[in-house]
Amino acid sequence: MEEIKIAVAAANFSHAFPAQMFTLLQAALKPGQSILQCSTAGMADSEKDRLEKILDKNAPAALIGICIKPDEATVKKYLNAGAPVILIDEEMEGASTVTTDNFTGGFLAGDYLARSGRKKIGVVSGRMRIEGGFNAMQRVSGFVKALSDNGLTMPEAGLIEVVNYSYNDGVEAMAKFMDDKTGLDGVFCAAGDMCALGMLKTARERGISIPASMAIIGYDDIDVARTSRPALTTIRQPIDRMAAAAYELAVAGKESAKNPQKIAFNPEIVKRVSA
Repeated sequence: MEEIKIAVAAANFSHAFPAQMFTLLQAALKPGQSILQCSTAGMADSEKDRLEKILDKNAPAALIGICIKPDEATVKKYLNAGAPVILIDEEMEGASTVTTDNFTGGFLAGDYLARSGRKKIGVVSGRMRIEGGFNAMQRVSGFVKALSDNGLTMPEAGLIEVVNYSYNDGVEAMAKFMDDKTGLDGVFCAAGDMCALGMLKTARERGISIPASMAIIGYDDIDVARTSRPALTTIRQPIDRMAAAAYELAVAGKESAKNPQKIAFNPEIVKRVSA
């Protein structure tokens, strides 16, 4: 039996969300199936070149992109080869999308912070106005709508955009909020739980009481969110169900390529100690 190869691409698999998604996709494989892993950041080749080389050299049955937005010509090339393109937390014509409702996720966070009495609420987000900024823009839009519905606006200097969604990004973002004397009493870390954990570290070092002086909400509900100090309130994505949906679309092959779908799951707030 011919081996079925699925290309899985992300900018950087060391980040928490792509790493967890990759692990779940690996676990879903059946006998005779394998994954071709492709990191697209920090390479001499462009993302377009790398993805097209994988297609030309390995002829994968499908491409799953995690938080990336391939070039339009690249998507068409995969589809013409009968290989569906499945994008997790992104959208592209001709490709299937698997996501959570990021707008609702942002709204849940903003509404929770506002209803708990927070008045100056900021947000740490991934970059929004770039290729691959789909989830960041949606989360911040939902957050801003929630503030508006509660009679609040985002304070001046209340938005920080980060590049890597990383722990160090969170450390630096919280330090900037403190150094700029923003007076925030709540922050939604739309850039994910790992970034939020970095914020908690800086808060501990600066003597900021969480949640008494500042409430923090993350996004994703990765495993370490339960054991952080304090335990992190967050917006949960059903990552296992997202991975399963992406896998099923990938192995559907040509049928999936002809009939792209959008599958959106509902997020939920997980209340712990940080907010």
